[in-house]
Amino acid sequence: MRRAAFHLVLLWFILFIGRLHCKTPKNPRPNIVVILIDDLDYVLGGLEPMAITRRLVSQHGATFTNAFISTPVCCPSRSSILTGKYVHNHRVINNTVTGNCSSPQWRNGEELKTMATYLQSNGYVTFYGGKYLNQYGKNETGGVEHVPPGYNRWVGLVGNSRYYNYSLSVDGKRQDHGDDYHLDYLTDVLAREALSFIDGVVSSRHPSSLSAAADSRPFFAMIAPPACHAPFTPAPQFARKFAGRRAPRWPSFNRHPGDDKHWLLRQAPPGALPEDIIDKVDHVFRQRWRTLLSVDQMIGDIVKLLRRKGQLDRTWIVVTSDHGYHMGQFSMPIDKRLPYETDIRVPLLVVAASDNQPTANNKSRDIEIDSLSVVSIDLAPTVLDMAGLPVPDDMDGVSLLPLMTDALTPTSHHGNVSKEVSQVTEPWNRRGRGIDESAKPWRTFFLIEYHGEADLQDVDLQCQQDPNTTLCLNDFGCKCQDAANNTYVCLRTLRPTGNQHANEDSLYCQFDDSQAFVESYDLRLDPYQLNNRAYRRSCRCTVPSRHRRKRIVNYSKCRGHVNCFGVSDNPRRDATHDDVYTALKP
Repeated sequence: MRRAAFHLVLLWFILFIGRLHCKTPKNPRPNIVVILIDDLDYVLGGLEPMAITRRLVSQHGATFTNAFISTPVCCPSRSSILTGKYVHNHRVINNTVTGNCSSPQWRNGEELKTMATYLQSNGYVTFYGGKYLNQYGKNETGGVEHVPPGYNRWVGLVGNSRYYNYSLSVDGKRQDHGDDYHLDYLTDVLAREALSFIDGVVSSRHPSSLSAAADSRPFFAMIAPPACHAPFTPAPQFARKFAGRRAPRWPSFNRHPGDDKHWLLRQAPPGALPEDIIDKVDHVFRQRWRTLLSVDQMIGDIVKLLRRKGQLDRTWIVVTSDHGYHMGQFSMPIDKRLPYETDIRVPLLVVAASDNQPTANNKSRDIEIDSLSVVSIDLAPTVLDMAGLPVPDDMDGVSLLPLMTDALTPTSHHGNVSKEVSQVTEPWNRRGRGIDESAKPWRTFFLIEYHGEADLQDVDLQCQQDPNTTLCLNDFGCKCQDAANNTYVCLRTLRPTGNQHANEDSLYCQFDDSQAFVESYDLRLDPYQLNNRAYRRSCRCTVPSRHRRKRIVNYSKCRGHVNCFGVSDNPRRDATHDDVYTALKP
Protein backbone atom coordinates (compact mmCIF):
# COMPACT_ATOMS: atom_id res chain seq x y z
CA MET A 1 0.00 0.00 0.00
CA ARG A 2 2.81 2.38 0.94
CA ARG A 3 4.66 1.49 -2.29
CA ALA A 4 1.53 2.27 -4.36
CA ALA A 5 1.09 5.58 -2.56
CA PHE A 6 4.75 6.46 -3.16
CA HIS A 7 4.41 5.70 -6.89
CA LEU A 8 1.25 7.78 -7.06
CA VAL A 9 2.97 10.77 -5.43
CA LEU A 10 5.99 10.31 -7.69
CA LEU A 11 3.77 10.20 -10.78
CA TRP A 12 1.94 13.34 -9.67
CA PHE A 13 5.28 15.11 -9.09
CA ILE A 14 6.57 14.16 -12.55
CA LEU A 15 3.37 15.35 -14.22
CA PHE A 16 3.43 18.60 -12.24
CA ILE A 17 7.05 19.34 -13.20
CA GLY A 18 6.32 18.41 -16.82
CA ARG A 19 3.35 20.75 -16.87
CA LEU A 20 5.51 23.60 -15.59
CA HIS A 21 7.99 23.02 -18.38
CA CYS A 22 5.35 22.59 -21.09
CA LYS A 23 3.28 25.57 -20.12
CA THR A 24 3.08 28.04 -23.01
CA PRO A 25 4.43 31.44 -22.13
CA LYS A 26 1.69 33.88 -21.15
CA ASN A 27 2.55 36.21 -24.01
CA PRO A 28 4.52 34.24 -26.60
CA ARG A 29 6.12 36.31 -29.31
CA PRO A 30 3.73 36.65 -32.24
CA ASN A 31 4.09 35.30 -35.73
CA ILE A 32 4.22 37.99 -38.41
CA VAL A 33 3.05 37.71 -42.03
CA VAL A 34 3.65 40.56 -44.50
CA ILE A 35 1.99 40.51 -47.92
CA LEU A 36 3.78 42.96 -50.23
CA ILE A 37 1.65 43.41 -53.36
CA ASP A 38 3.26 44.85 -56.49
CA ASP A 39 1.88 48.17 -57.87
CA LEU A 40 -1.38 48.02 -55.88
CA ASP A 41 -3.05 51.42 -55.81
CA TYR A 42 -5.31 52.72 -53.07
CA VAL A 43 -7.10 55.74 -54.53
CA LEU A 44 -8.31 54.07 -57.75
CA GLY A 45 -10.13 51.32 -55.86
CA GLY A 46 -7.36 48.71 -55.92
CA LEU A 47 -8.71 46.97 -52.82
CA GLU A 48 -12.19 46.42 -54.22
CA PRO A 49 -11.49 42.97 -55.74
CA MET A 50 -10.00 41.70 -52.46
CA ALA A 51 -13.24 40.86 -50.69
CA ILE A 52 -11.78 38.09 -48.50
CA THR A 53 -9.01 40.37 -47.24
CA ARG A 54 -11.30 43.33 -46.62
CA ARG A 55 -13.76 41.15 -44.69
CA LEU A 56 -10.96 39.71 -42.58
CA VAL A 57 -9.63 43.18 -41.77
CA SER A 58 -13.09 44.53 -40.98
CA GLN A 59 -13.58 41.77 -38.40
CA HIS A 60 -10.11 41.45 -36.89
CA GLY A 61 -8.07 44.51 -37.78
CA ALA A 62 -7.89 48.04 -39.10
CA THR A 63 -7.11 50.10 -42.20
CA PHE A 64 -4.72 53.04 -42.30
CA THR A 65 -6.33 55.71 -44.47
CA ASN A 66 -3.25 57.93 -44.83
CA ALA A 67 -0.56 55.46 -45.85
CA PHE A 68 2.12 56.59 -48.31
CA ILE A 69 5.38 55.44 -49.84
CA SER A 70 8.58 57.46 -49.75
CA THR A 71 9.43 56.82 -53.41
CA PRO A 72 7.07 55.67 -56.22
CA VAL A 73 9.08 52.95 -57.94
CA CYS A 74 9.81 49.31 -57.19
CA CYS A 75 13.44 48.73 -56.18
CA PRO A 76 13.99 51.91 -54.15
CA SER A 77 10.62 51.52 -52.43
CA ARG A 78 11.21 47.87 -51.55
CA SER A 79 14.62 48.83 -50.21
CA SER A 80 12.94 51.41 -47.97
CA ILE A 81 10.39 48.84 -46.78
CA LEU A 82 13.10 46.30 -45.94
CA THR A 83 15.46 48.72 -44.21
CA GLY A 84 13.14 51.38 -42.77
CA LYS A 85 15.20 54.08 -44.50
CA TYR A 86 14.68 56.92 -46.93
CA VAL A 87 16.26 56.75 -50.39
CA HIS A 88 18.92 59.30 -49.42
CA ASN A 89 20.10 56.91 -46.71
CA HIS A 90 19.93 53.45 -48.34
CA ARG A 91 21.09 54.97 -51.68
CA VAL A 92 19.05 52.70 -53.96
CA ILE A 93 17.91 55.36 -56.42
CA ASN A 94 16.29 53.40 -59.27
CA ASN A 95 15.66 49.94 -60.74
CA THR A 96 19.10 49.52 -62.32
CA VAL A 97 22.30 47.97 -60.99
CA THR A 98 24.07 51.28 -61.47
CA GLY A 99 21.27 52.80 -59.41
CA ASN A 100 22.27 50.39 -56.58
CA CYS A 101 19.45 47.88 -57.11
CA SER A 102 20.89 44.56 -55.83
CA SER A 103 24.38 45.97 -56.45
CA PRO A 104 27.50 44.90 -54.54
CA GLN A 105 27.14 48.09 -52.50
CA TRP A 106 23.62 47.02 -51.46
CA ARG A 107 24.62 43.41 -50.76
CA ASN A 108 27.61 44.43 -48.64
CA GLY A 109 25.78 47.21 -46.86
CA GLU A 110 22.08 47.77 -46.28
CA GLU A 111 21.06 44.18 -47.10
CA LEU A 112 22.84 43.10 -43.93
CA LYS A 113 20.50 45.27 -41.83
CA THR A 114 16.94 44.50 -42.90
CA MET A 115 14.00 43.61 -40.69
CA ALA A 116 14.60 39.94 -41.54
CA THR A 117 18.20 39.91 -40.30
CA TYR A 118 17.13 41.39 -36.96
CA LEU A 119 14.24 38.94 -36.61
CA GLN A 120 16.29 35.89 -37.50
CA SER A 121 19.10 36.82 -35.12
CA ASN A 122 16.51 37.07 -32.36
CA GLY A 123 15.01 33.62 -32.78
CA TYR A 124 12.46 34.00 -35.57
CA VAL A 125 12.19 31.37 -38.31
CA THR A 126 12.00 33.41 -41.51
CA PHE A 127 10.67 33.04 -45.06
CA TYR A 128 10.71 35.19 -48.19
CA GLY A 129 8.79 34.29 -51.33
CA GLY A 130 8.40 36.23 -54.57
CA LYS A 131 9.72 39.42 -56.09
CA TYR A 132 12.58 40.86 -54.07
CA LEU A 133 14.47 43.59 -55.94
CA ASN A 134 14.25 44.11 -59.71
CA GLN A 135 17.84 43.09 -60.46
CA TYR A 136 18.00 40.18 -58.02
CA GLY A 137 19.38 36.85 -59.28
CA LYS A 138 21.16 38.13 -62.36
CA ASN A 139 24.80 37.29 -63.00
CA GLU A 140 26.01 40.81 -62.29
CA THR A 141 24.17 40.90 -58.95
CA GLY A 142 25.37 37.63 -57.47
CA GLY A 143 23.25 35.14 -59.41
CA VAL A 144 20.65 32.79 -57.97
CA GLU A 145 23.29 31.47 -55.58
CA HIS A 146 23.06 34.67 -53.58
CA VAL A 147 20.54 34.23 -50.77
CA PRO A 148 20.04 37.50 -48.90
CA PRO A 149 20.90 37.20 -45.21
CA GLY A 150 18.09 36.80 -42.72
CA TYR A 151 16.05 34.02 -44.30
CA ASN A 152 15.75 30.39 -43.28
CA ARG A 153 13.70 29.64 -46.39
CA TRP A 154 14.26 31.62 -49.58
CA VAL A 155 12.10 31.46 -52.73
CA GLY A 156 13.18 34.58 -54.60
CA LEU A 157 12.03 35.60 -58.07
CA VAL A 158 14.83 36.33 -60.52
CA GLY A 159 14.27 39.80 -61.94
CA ASN A 160 10.97 41.61 -62.26
CA SER A 161 7.40 40.36 -61.86
CA ARG A 162 6.21 37.58 -64.13
CA TYR A 163 3.31 35.14 -63.88
CA TYR A 164 4.70 32.40 -66.16
CA ASN A 165 8.09 31.51 -67.69
CA TYR A 166 10.28 32.74 -64.86
CA SER A 167 13.07 31.45 -62.63
CA LEU A 168 13.25 31.21 -58.87
CA SER A 169 16.17 30.95 -56.50
CA VAL A 170 15.10 28.29 -54.03
CA ASP A 171 17.61 28.45 -51.21
CA GLY A 172 20.28 29.35 -53.77
CA LYS A 173 19.38 26.79 -56.43
CA ARG A 174 17.79 27.74 -59.74
CA GLN A 175 14.26 26.48 -60.39
CA ASP A 176 12.79 27.23 -63.82
CA HIS A 177 9.07 27.44 -64.50
CA GLY A 178 7.02 27.28 -67.68
CA ASP A 179 3.44 28.18 -68.60
CA ASP A 180 1.34 25.41 -67.06
CA TYR A 181 -1.20 27.10 -64.80
CA HIS A 182 -1.38 24.22 -62.30
CA LEU A 183 2.39 24.06 -61.92
CA ASP A 184 3.71 27.51 -62.70
CA TYR A 185 1.30 30.38 -62.00
CA LEU A 186 3.56 32.38 -59.72
CA THR A 187 1.02 33.69 -57.20
CA ASP A 188 -0.18 30.13 -56.60
CA VAL A 189 3.37 28.78 -56.43
CA LEU A 190 4.18 31.35 -53.73
CA ALA A 191 0.97 30.48 -51.88
CA ARG A 192 1.96 26.80 -51.80
CA GLU A 193 5.49 27.64 -50.65
CA ALA A 194 4.24 29.94 -47.90
CA LEU A 195 1.66 27.42 -46.69
CA SER A 196 4.30 24.68 -46.67
CA PHE A 197 6.67 26.88 -44.67
CA ILE A 198 4.05 27.86 -42.08
CA ASP A 199 2.76 24.32 -41.77
CA GLY A 200 6.29 23.00 -41.36
CA VAL A 201 7.24 25.50 -38.66
CA VAL A 202 4.03 25.04 -36.69
CA SER A 203 4.01 21.25 -37.05
CA SER A 204 7.60 21.06 -35.75
CA ARG A 205 6.46 22.41 -32.41
CA HIS A 206 5.91 19.75 -29.76
CA PRO A 207 3.39 20.71 -27.08
CA SER A 208 4.39 17.67 -25.03
CA SER A 209 8.03 18.73 -24.95
CA LEU A 210 9.62 19.53 -21.61
CA SER A 211 10.96 22.76 -23.14
CA ALA A 212 8.57 25.70 -23.40
CA ALA A 213 10.88 27.32 -25.96
CA ALA A 214 10.19 24.48 -28.38
CA ASP A 215 6.57 25.57 -28.53
CA SER A 216 7.16 29.28 -28.70
CA ARG A 217 9.62 29.96 -31.55
CA PRO A 218 7.73 32.34 -33.83
CA PHE A 219 7.91 32.74 -37.60
CA PHE A 220 8.12 35.67 -40.00
CA ALA A 221 6.89 35.25 -43.58
CA MET A 222 7.10 37.93 -46.26
CA ILE A 223 5.25 37.08 -49.47
CA ALA A 224 5.61 39.30 -52.55
CA PRO A 225 3.37 38.12 -55.42
CA PRO A 226 3.64 39.53 -58.97
CA ALA A 227 0.08 40.92 -58.93
CA CYS A 228 -0.94 43.43 -59.99
CA HIS A 229 2.20 44.34 -61.95
CA ALA A 230 2.57 44.02 -65.73
CA PRO A 231 2.09 41.83 -67.70
CA PHE A 232 -1.25 41.64 -65.79
CA THR A 233 -1.88 37.92 -66.42
CA PRO A 234 -4.83 36.57 -64.38
CA ALA A 235 -5.43 32.96 -63.47
CA PRO A 236 -7.69 31.32 -66.09
CA GLN A 237 -10.66 30.97 -63.72
CA PHE A 238 -10.69 34.73 -63.18
CA ALA A 239 -10.11 35.80 -66.79
CA ARG A 240 -13.70 37.02 -67.33
CA LYS A 241 -14.30 38.76 -64.03
CA PHE A 242 -15.20 42.46 -63.83
CA ALA A 243 -16.43 42.67 -67.41
CA GLY A 244 -17.46 46.20 -68.20
CA ARG A 245 -15.54 47.85 -65.36
CA ARG A 246 -13.52 50.91 -66.33
CA ALA A 247 -10.77 53.00 -64.83
CA PRO A 248 -12.26 55.84 -62.74
CA ARG A 249 -13.09 58.93 -64.79
CA TRP A 250 -11.73 61.62 -62.49
CA PRO A 251 -11.53 65.26 -63.61
CA SER A 252 -7.83 64.56 -64.25
CA PHE A 253 -8.58 61.52 -66.43
CA ASN A 254 -7.33 61.94 -70.01
CA ARG A 255 -6.71 65.63 -69.36
CA HIS A 256 -3.63 66.81 -71.22
CA PRO A 257 -1.80 69.15 -68.87
CA GLY A 258 -0.89 72.71 -69.61
CA ASP A 259 2.27 74.60 -68.82
CA ASP A 260 1.70 74.23 -65.07
CA LYS A 261 2.86 70.59 -65.09
CA HIS A 262 6.48 69.44 -65.38
CA TRP A 263 8.09 68.46 -68.67
CA LEU A 264 7.37 64.72 -68.58
CA LEU A 265 3.62 65.34 -68.57
CA ARG A 266 3.82 67.97 -71.29
CA GLN A 267 6.02 65.90 -73.59
CA ALA A 268 5.05 65.05 -77.18
CA PRO A 269 2.81 63.78 -78.60
CA PRO A 270 0.45 66.40 -77.21
CA GLY A 271 -3.26 66.08 -76.62
CA ALA A 272 -5.61 63.65 -74.97
CA LEU A 273 -5.35 59.90 -75.46
CA PRO A 274 -7.39 58.51 -78.38
CA GLU A 275 -10.27 56.13 -77.71
CA ASP A 276 -8.34 52.98 -78.66
CA ILE A 277 -5.68 53.71 -76.02
CA ILE A 278 -8.33 54.49 -73.43
CA ASP A 279 -9.79 51.06 -74.20
CA LYS A 280 -6.37 49.55 -73.47
CA VAL A 281 -6.18 51.45 -70.17
CA ASP A 282 -9.59 50.06 -69.19
CA HIS A 283 -8.47 46.56 -70.17
CA VAL A 284 -5.38 46.88 -67.97
CA PHE A 285 -7.61 48.13 -65.14
CA ARG A 286 -9.71 44.95 -65.34
CA GLN A 287 -6.69 42.68 -65.72
CA ARG A 288 -5.06 44.15 -62.63
CA TRP A 289 -8.16 43.44 -60.58
CA ARG A 290 -8.32 39.90 -61.95
CA THR A 291 -4.73 39.15 -60.89
CA LEU A 292 -5.59 40.36 -57.36
CA LEU A 293 -8.21 37.64 -56.96
CA SER A 294 -5.43 35.06 -56.70
CA VAL A 295 -3.70 37.16 -54.02
CA ASP A 296 -6.98 37.45 -52.13
CA GLN A 297 -7.40 33.69 -52.34
CA MET A 298 -3.84 33.18 -51.09
CA ILE A 299 -4.47 35.38 -48.05
CA GLY A 300 -7.66 33.45 -47.33
CA ASP A 301 -5.79 30.14 -47.51
CA ILE A 302 -3.07 31.39 -45.16
CA VAL A 303 -5.71 32.50 -42.65
CA LYS A 304 -7.46 29.12 -42.87
CA LEU A 305 -4.19 27.30 -42.17
CA LEU A 306 -3.35 29.58 -39.24
CA ARG A 307 -6.81 29.07 -37.78
CA ARG A 308 -6.64 25.29 -38.24
CA LYS A 309 -3.23 25.19 -36.55
CA GLY A 310 -4.38 27.38 -33.69
CA GLN A 311 -2.01 30.18 -34.73
CA LEU A 312 -4.33 32.89 -36.05
CA ASP A 313 -4.74 34.50 -32.64
CA ARG A 314 -0.97 34.62 -32.35
CA THR A 315 -0.29 36.18 -35.76
CA TRP A 316 -0.09 39.73 -37.08
CA ILE A 317 -0.91 40.02 -40.80
CA VAL A 318 0.07 43.15 -42.74
CA VAL A 319 -1.07 43.79 -46.33
CA THR A 320 0.46 46.66 -48.28
CA SER A 321 2.08 47.67 -51.58
CA ASP A 322 5.40 49.05 -52.78
CA HIS A 323 3.64 52.04 -54.42
CA GLY A 324 0.46 53.10 -56.17
CA TYR A 325 -0.40 53.40 -59.86
CA HIS A 326 -1.92 55.89 -62.28
CA MET A 327 -4.32 54.99 -65.08
CA GLY A 328 -5.08 57.79 -67.50
CA GLN A 329 -4.61 60.74 -65.17
CA PHE A 330 -3.19 63.75 -67.05
CA SER A 331 -3.21 61.61 -70.22
CA MET A 332 -0.46 59.38 -68.81
CA PRO A 333 -1.67 55.88 -69.73
CA ILE A 334 -0.36 53.41 -67.10
CA ASP A 335 2.57 53.36 -64.69
CA LYS A 336 3.89 54.89 -61.46
CA ARG A 337 6.92 57.23 -60.90
CA LEU A 338 4.89 60.43 -60.46
CA PRO A 339 4.46 62.42 -57.23
CA TYR A 340 0.66 62.49 -57.36
CA GLU A 341 -1.75 60.75 -54.97
CA THR A 342 -2.43 57.89 -57.40
CA ASP A 343 1.23 56.89 -57.25
CA ILE A 344 2.22 57.67 -53.65
CA ARG A 345 -0.80 56.46 -51.64
CA VAL A 346 -0.91 52.74 -50.83
CA PRO A 347 -3.17 50.37 -48.93
CA LEU A 348 -2.06 49.43 -45.43
CA LEU A 349 -4.25 46.81 -43.79
CA VAL A 350 -3.50 45.09 -40.48
CA VAL A 351 -5.01 41.96 -38.95
CA ALA A 352 -4.24 41.89 -35.27
CA ALA A 353 -2.92 39.15 -33.03
CA SER A 354 -5.47 38.10 -30.38
CA ASP A 355 -4.45 40.47 -27.58
CA ASN A 356 -5.17 43.38 -29.92
CA GLN A 357 -8.20 42.16 -31.87
CA PRO A 358 -11.17 44.51 -31.72
CA THR A 359 -13.87 41.84 -31.35
CA ALA A 360 -14.25 38.31 -30.08
CA ASN A 361 -16.75 37.40 -32.80
CA ASN A 362 -17.17 37.90 -36.52
CA LYS A 363 -19.05 41.19 -36.29
CA SER A 364 -17.64 43.82 -38.60
CA ARG A 365 -16.35 47.05 -37.07
CA ASP A 366 -14.56 48.56 -40.07
CA ILE A 367 -11.97 50.39 -38.00
CA GLU A 368 -10.01 53.06 -39.82
CA ILE A 369 -6.92 54.71 -38.39
CA ASP A 370 -7.13 58.31 -39.54
CA SER A 371 -3.85 59.31 -38.01
CA LEU A 372 -1.55 61.71 -39.74
CA SER A 373 0.74 60.32 -42.40
CA VAL A 374 2.30 56.88 -42.06
CA VAL A 375 5.05 56.01 -44.53
CA SER A 376 6.61 52.86 -45.99
CA ILE A 377 9.76 53.49 -43.93
CA ASP A 378 7.60 52.74 -40.86
CA LEU A 379 6.97 49.10 -41.80
CA ALA A 380 10.32 47.65 -40.68
CA PRO A 381 10.23 49.43 -37.28
CA THR A 382 6.63 48.27 -36.83
CA VAL A 383 7.49 44.63 -37.54
CA LEU A 384 10.40 44.74 -35.09
CA ASP A 385 8.15 46.33 -32.46
CA MET A 386 5.56 43.59 -33.01
CA ALA A 387 8.32 41.10 -32.26
CA GLY A 388 9.26 42.96 -29.09
CA LEU A 389 12.60 44.10 -30.50
CA PRO A 390 14.09 47.59 -30.26
CA VAL A 391 14.10 49.77 -33.36
CA PRO A 392 17.70 50.39 -34.55
CA ASP A 393 18.75 54.02 -34.29
CA ASP A 394 19.62 54.25 -38.00
CA MET A 395 16.10 53.39 -39.19
CA ASP A 396 14.33 56.55 -40.35
CA GLY A 397 10.81 55.26 -39.72
CA VAL A 398 8.95 54.74 -36.47
CA SER A 399 6.72 51.95 -35.16
CA LEU A 400 3.01 52.14 -35.91
CA LEU A 401 2.22 49.57 -33.22
CA PRO A 402 1.06 52.16 -30.65
CA LEU A 403 -1.42 53.54 -33.20
CA MET A 404 -2.66 50.04 -33.95
CA THR A 405 -3.09 48.96 -30.34
CA ASP A 406 -4.86 52.20 -29.44
CA ALA A 407 -7.24 51.80 -32.36
CA LEU A 408 -7.91 48.10 -31.85
CA THR A 409 -8.54 48.21 -28.12
CA PRO A 410 -12.29 47.45 -27.73
CA THR A 411 -12.75 50.30 -25.25
CA SER A 412 -10.80 52.75 -27.39
CA HIS A 413 -12.48 56.01 -28.22
CA HIS A 414 -9.40 57.84 -29.40
CA GLY A 415 -9.92 60.65 -31.81
CA ASN A 416 -7.71 59.12 -34.48
CA VAL A 417 -10.05 56.16 -35.01
CA SER A 418 -13.06 56.37 -37.26
CA LYS A 419 -15.85 53.80 -37.13
CA GLU A 420 -17.25 55.01 -40.45
CA VAL A 421 -17.06 52.60 -43.37
CA SER A 422 -14.83 53.93 -46.11
CA GLN A 423 -15.97 52.93 -49.56
CA VAL A 424 -13.36 51.45 -51.86
CA THR A 425 -14.26 53.89 -54.63
CA GLU A 426 -13.06 57.51 -54.63
CA PRO A 427 -11.38 58.29 -51.32
CA TRP A 428 -12.00 61.99 -51.88
CA ASN A 429 -15.54 61.53 -50.57
CA ARG A 430 -13.90 61.32 -47.14
CA ARG A 431 -12.08 64.61 -47.32
CA GLY A 432 -14.73 66.49 -45.36
CA ARG A 433 -13.63 64.59 -42.27
CA GLY A 434 -10.35 66.49 -42.31
CA ILE A 435 -7.28 65.65 -40.26
CA ASP A 436 -7.92 64.76 -36.66
CA GLU A 437 -6.07 67.26 -34.50
CA SER A 438 -6.83 65.32 -31.30
CA ALA A 439 -4.52 62.46 -32.28
CA LYS A 440 -1.29 61.95 -30.39
CA PRO A 441 1.73 63.98 -31.62
CA TRP A 442 2.86 62.65 -34.96
CA ARG A 443 4.88 63.66 -37.99
CA THR A 444 3.26 66.45 -39.96
CA PHE A 445 5.24 66.02 -43.16
CA PHE A 446 7.48 63.49 -44.89
CA LEU A 447 9.77 63.23 -47.88
CA ILE A 448 9.16 61.78 -51.34
CA GLU A 449 12.32 61.24 -53.40
CA TYR A 450 12.58 60.07 -56.97
CA HIS A 451 15.46 59.83 -59.48
CA GLY A 452 14.30 59.70 -63.10
CA GLU A 453 15.76 57.25 -65.60
CA ALA A 454 16.61 57.43 -69.30
CA ASP A 455 17.15 54.38 -71.49
CA LEU A 456 16.54 54.25 -75.24
CA GLN A 457 16.40 50.45 -75.11
CA ASP A 458 12.93 50.85 -73.59
CA VAL A 459 11.73 53.33 -76.22
CA ASP A 460 9.82 51.72 -79.11
CA LEU A 461 11.26 52.46 -82.55
CA GLN A 462 7.95 54.01 -83.64
CA CYS A 463 8.34 56.65 -80.91
CA GLN A 464 10.56 59.72 -80.86
CA GLN A 465 14.12 58.66 -79.97
CA ASP A 466 14.82 61.14 -77.20
CA PRO A 467 17.82 59.96 -75.12
CA ASN A 468 16.37 61.79 -72.11
CA THR A 469 13.40 59.39 -71.92
CA THR A 470 12.46 55.77 -71.33
CA LEU A 471 9.39 53.51 -71.24
CA CYS A 472 7.86 55.02 -74.38
CA LEU A 473 5.47 52.42 -75.79
CA ASN A 474 3.79 52.66 -79.18
CA ASP A 475 0.79 50.70 -77.87
CA PHE A 476 0.14 53.53 -75.44
CA GLY A 477 0.62 56.47 -77.79
CA CYS A 478 4.37 56.88 -77.18
CA LYS A 479 3.64 58.70 -73.93
CA CYS A 480 6.95 58.23 -72.16
CA GLN A 481 6.56 57.18 -68.55
CA ASP A 482 9.92 58.40 -67.30
CA ALA A 483 12.78 60.74 -68.12
CA ALA A 484 16.08 61.77 -66.60
CA ASN A 485 14.62 65.15 -65.69
CA ASN A 486 11.70 63.47 -63.90
CA THR A 487 13.90 63.74 -60.81
CA TYR A 488 12.27 65.43 -57.85
CA VAL A 489 12.04 65.77 -54.12
CA CYS A 490 8.70 66.56 -52.50
CA LEU A 491 7.29 67.47 -49.13
CA ARG A 492 3.90 65.87 -48.41
CA THR A 493 2.23 67.65 -45.51
CA LEU A 494 -0.71 66.65 -43.31
CA ARG A 495 -0.91 69.09 -40.45
CA PRO A 496 -3.59 70.01 -37.89
CA THR A 497 -3.83 73.74 -37.26
CA GLY A 498 -6.40 73.86 -34.46
CA ASN A 499 -9.23 74.48 -36.91
CA GLN A 500 -10.46 71.40 -38.73
CA HIS A 501 -11.46 73.46 -41.76
CA ALA A 502 -7.99 75.00 -41.95
CA ASN A 503 -5.90 71.84 -41.66
CA GLU A 504 -3.04 71.66 -44.14
CA ASP A 505 -3.12 68.85 -46.70
CA SER A 506 -0.55 69.72 -49.34
CA LEU A 507 2.15 68.60 -51.72
CA TYR A 508 5.20 70.67 -52.67
CA CYS A 509 7.72 69.33 -55.24
CA GLN A 510 10.94 70.64 -56.75
CA PHE A 511 12.24 69.07 -59.96
CA ASP A 512 15.90 68.78 -60.86
CA ASP A 513 15.56 70.05 -64.42
CA SER A 514 16.67 73.02 -66.49
CA GLN A 515 13.62 75.02 -65.37
CA ALA A 516 13.98 74.29 -61.65
CA PHE A 517 10.28 73.46 -61.98
CA VAL A 518 8.02 73.56 -58.93
CA GLU A 519 4.61 71.97 -58.34
CA SER A 520 2.46 72.82 -55.33
CA TYR A 521 -1.07 71.66 -54.49
CA ASP A 522 -3.61 72.29 -51.76
CA LEU A 523 -5.39 68.96 -51.63
CA ARG A 524 -8.19 70.25 -49.42
CA LEU A 525 -9.37 72.49 -52.26
CA ASP A 526 -7.83 70.61 -55.19
CA PRO A 527 -7.93 66.85 -54.45
CA TYR A 528 -7.26 65.92 -58.10
CA GLN A 529 -4.16 68.13 -58.26
CA LEU A 530 -5.36 70.13 -61.24
CA ASN A 531 -4.06 73.58 -60.27
CA ASN A 532 -0.38 74.15 -59.59
CA ARG A 533 -0.20 76.99 -57.04
CA ALA A 534 3.45 77.67 -57.91
CA TYR A 535 2.71 78.46 -61.57
CA ARG A 536 2.56 82.05 -62.78
CA ARG A 537 0.86 82.68 -66.12
CA SER A 538 2.50 86.09 -66.42
CA CYS A 539 5.92 84.51 -66.94
CA ARG A 540 4.82 80.95 -67.81
CA CYS A 541 7.14 79.82 -65.05
CA THR A 542 6.99 78.51 -61.50
CA VAL A 543 8.02 80.33 -58.34
CA PRO A 544 9.45 78.36 -55.40
CA SER A 545 8.49 78.78 -51.78
CA ARG A 546 11.64 79.75 -49.85
CA HIS A 547 10.33 78.29 -46.61
CA ARG A 548 9.35 74.94 -48.12
CA ARG A 549 12.61 74.71 -50.05
CA LYS A 550 14.56 75.23 -46.82
CA ARG A 551 12.46 72.58 -45.14
CA ILE A 552 13.17 70.09 -47.96
CA VAL A 553 16.91 70.74 -47.72
CA ASN A 554 16.80 70.15 -43.99
CA TYR A 555 14.76 66.96 -44.33
CA SER A 556 16.84 65.51 -47.16
CA LYS A 557 19.80 65.29 -44.75
CA CYS A 558 18.02 63.55 -41.90
CA ARG A 559 19.45 60.29 -40.54
CA GLY A 560 17.68 57.94 -38.12
CA HIS A 561 14.18 58.02 -36.67
CA VAL A 562 14.97 60.56 -33.95
CA ASN A 563 16.18 63.02 -36.58
CA CYS A 564 13.79 62.15 -39.42
CA PHE A 565 10.63 61.97 -37.32
CA GLY A 566 11.24 65.21 -35.49
CA VAL A 567 13.08 67.19 -38.16
CA SER A 568 12.98 70.93 -37.52
CA ASP A 569 10.16 72.84 -39.16
CA ASN A 570 12.19 76.06 -39.18
CA PRO A 571 15.61 75.69 -40.84
CA ARG A 572 17.99 78.47 -39.89
CA ARG A 573 19.50 79.30 -43.26
CA ASP A 574 18.18 79.94 -46.72
CA ALA A 575 18.58 77.30 -49.44
CA THR A 576 19.15 77.29 -53.19
CA HIS A 577 17.73 74.95 -55.79
CA ASP A 578 21.04 73.06 -55.93
CA ASP A 579 20.98 72.56 -52.17
CA VAL A 580 17.82 70.50 -52.52
CA TYR A 581 19.65 67.74 -54.38
CA THR A 582 23.08 67.80 -52.78
CA ALA A 583 22.18 65.15 -50.22
CA LEU A 584 20.46 62.97 -52.84
CA LYS A 585 23.26 62.57 -55.35
CA PRO A 586 24.41 58.93 -55.64
